[in-house]
Amino acid sequence: MDSREIPPALSGRGARTREALIRAGRKLFAERPVDAVAIDDIVQAAAVAKGSFYNHFPDKEALVRSIIDEIRAGIERAVDVANDGIEDPARRTVRGICVYLRYVIDQADRAGVLVRLQTGLTSVTAPLNQGVVQDVTAGLAQGRFSLATMEAGVLFVMGVAQIALVRIAQEPSPALAVALAQQLCALLLRGLGLAPAEADAIAAQAADDIIRGGA
Repeated sequence: MDSREIPPALSGRGARTREALIRAGRKLFAERPVDAVAIDDIVQAAAVAKGSFYNHFPDKEALVRSIIDEIRAGIERAVDVANDGIEDPARRTVRGICVYLRYVIDQADRAGVLVRLQTGLTSVTAPLNQGVVQDVTAGLAQGRFSLATMEAGVLFVMGVAQIALVRIAQEPSPALAVALAQQLCALLLRGLGLAPAEADAIAAQAADDIIRGGA
């Protein structure tokens, strides 16, 4: 999020109003395209006056960015927890993807928002992408990954995570998520340069620990 868009600290009624708008927007954007949701729809769903919307957001796009940032930040915190104490960048990378897939099962509404809205977030300088940037950079530095550029690796990881998220959002089954994570993460690690046997073992363990273990 641009520092200019960070709202001042809120408390009491202001905080409740802003949260109601975010909650309403999250539900509506999970159900319909952004262009099909009007500000009138959002304030009606939030049960607040229309003027209150503009006290918190200059326009609908600002609300969209706030919702995406909130969801992505929550996922990144979950990834940090899952990777606490894990040093190997290969393991960290696929465990992060497994967190995304577990998130779809546990938070279907928020996952639906990401499926519809997660665009324009591929920059390697974006704050919410710094975890995968650091892991890919470490993998290159340690010789674990074999890539032409760091950016190519980051986009590769993000692409696999996003398409897996979309698929599991269509059918939020833990069994499917485990199987898909094992297959896609193994292919990802092979593409990053790991030997097939090691890639398969790391992917299987990550899927079992995070997705099956969280069921």
